[in-house]
Amino acid sequence: MILQQLQKKDVLIGYADATRYKYLGYIGRGGYGMVYSAIDTHTNEKVAIKLLKDVFRDVPRAIQFLREVKLLRLLKHQNIVEIKSILVPPCSDDFNEVSVVFELMDFNLYDVIRLDDNLTAENHRWLMFQILCAMKFMHEANVYHLDLKPDNILVNTDLLTKVCDLGLSRVAFREPSAVWRYKGYVVAEPYRAPEISGLNNSKYPYAVDIWSIGCIFAEILTRKQLFPRTSLVHQLNLITDLLGTPSADTISGISNDRARKYLREMRIKSPVPFAVKFPNSDPLALQLLQKLLAFDPKDRPTAEQALAHKYFRSLSNAQSKASQSQLIKKQEFAFERCKSVTAIRKLMYHEMLEHHHPQLLRNYISQVPVCYVKIYYDPGWIYIYII
Repeated sequence: MILQQLQKKDVLIGYADATRYKYLGYIGRGGYGMVYSAIDTHTNEKVAIKLLKDVFRDVPRAIQFLREVKLLRLLKHQNIVEIKSILVPPCSDDFNEVSVVFELMDFNLYDVIRLDDNLTAENHRWLMFQILCAMKFMHEANVYHLDLKPDNILVNTDLLTKVCDLGLSRVAFREPSAVWRYKGYVVAEPYRAPEISGLNNSKYPYAVDIWSIGCIFAEILTRKQLFPRTSLVHQLNLITDLLGTPSADTISGISNDRARKYLREMRIKSPVPFAVKFPNSDPLALQLLQKLLAFDPKDRPTAEQALAHKYFRSLSNAQSKASQSQLIKKQEFAFERCKSVTAIRKLMYHEMLEHHHPQLLRNYISQVPVCYVKIYYDPGWIYIYII
């Protein structure tokens, strides 16, 4: 197994082009595998290698991995983590581990918030600016992260910031509200917008990420979670304790009967002034934070609107240099409807070759005989899987 090879021999072997990476040390464990640091001996650059185990144990797991590596290939931005390479296994038919080579970052934002008590107001501004730039880029491509939290934001010692872990992200090719067909557990609970818990069928999917960014911003300011939720009712109490009782119009738009009834019967609460909740904070920062944490998703700004806030006035030149995104093609994500682990493994192998060089993939496809092609029809879509 590649993990054992890595630990015992200090190099990655058995995968194409793997001997260029020399093992340095263990970094940590993620949700689906371990992360190690290594040296790229061709460039003398330090990298992070994520070893994903049992990738093809079931279809949802395999699709999540394929979704992330495909999105990271398509979304090239200075504030989104970059895949340097994906190590190609010797055989395309039976591999169950995937080794992804990322650029190496120093910390995640969770560590920075908990360990660094010397962050200045300007540091706060720069961190938020970069997170919003990443979201603006993603949202313009109709991609929604849906799992923003401090653990999924990487930071270097110079405060260069990059969003990572796009496995739960969704692309909206049809109407934006299509993302709401996915279950509400996709966002970690302390950063979960009220509407993602089933409170309403929002037509503003970007607002889920904006709420999460607001929670992260508050955590940067106070160094503790703003809404450490234990249940939907607990979350509603925490949110209304700070923001006050939602308006009658907002409550009437809630589709969750239990939540609507609970809010209607709740005692009237007045909002807490943010200057009281977050003392000694920049007034412009609190102005922006209040917009990000609007209870009603339609009242939250887009990432672009947030970046135009006066809070970021000093960074206007940096914003003008931001990358422009392009819409992602439907056929790139036809695999989302795939029901076969075998087919997803084949498509993952294709993606590995694509990451190295598109010509490698074209050469491989031209040399491999196609057993059969299965076509799935859906209005506006044709799904083709090579088995």
